[in-house]
Amino acid sequence: MADEVAYGLDRELKAKQAAKYDVGLERQVADWITAVSGQQAEEGQTFAGWLRDGRVLCGLVNAISPGAIKKVNTSSMAFKQMENISFFTDAARKLGVPESAVFSTPDTDLYEEKNVGSVVNCVYTLGGAVQVSCPGFQGPHLGVPITVESKDRRRSFGRITDQSQGFSATLDIQRPSEETASSAWCGRTR
Repeated sequence: MADEVAYGLDRELKAKQAAKYDVGLERQVADWITAVSGQQAEEGQTFAGWLRDGRVLCGLVNAISPGAIKKVNTSSMAFKQMENISFFTDAARKLGVPESAVFSTPDTDLYEEKNVGSVVNCVYTLGGAVQVSCPGFQGPHLGVPITVESKDRRRSFGRITDQSQGFSATLDIQRPSEETASSAWCGRTR
């Protein structure tokens, strides 16, 4: 999936993304996941391929905070695998990963391998957040402890599918009365 041919601007963006990808950081993150969860990638399996169904990520969270993810889907159906990834991102937020570090869309960043670098960074940030939010965690450490409390918030009203719904959910428009409107125009000079 990640090997799709891209043209024009897509190709340039893909090249920039590949140039920023840190293979060394990926190796650190993969080693930490293996050390904490006990799950190892199969021979020849890519990092994204290993995490693609979300089970390894859910296992990682449950190894850090037992029972944090109640049900891990084992189905090979795409929507169940993406649900596992969503379980992981929700748990990462609860464990202290700031919203700015959570990879945005489970279906594209990881599942379709569009931005694996953001997945690596998210897990790396989780390693730092765990050092502060789970003082009882005795496993290996990854990254720098995150001691700053994040004020980031996920939108509470979910995804907006209709533009007018977005406006009504976020804007409160007060209509001027006739008296206010006429007094506003009366004070003007030409």
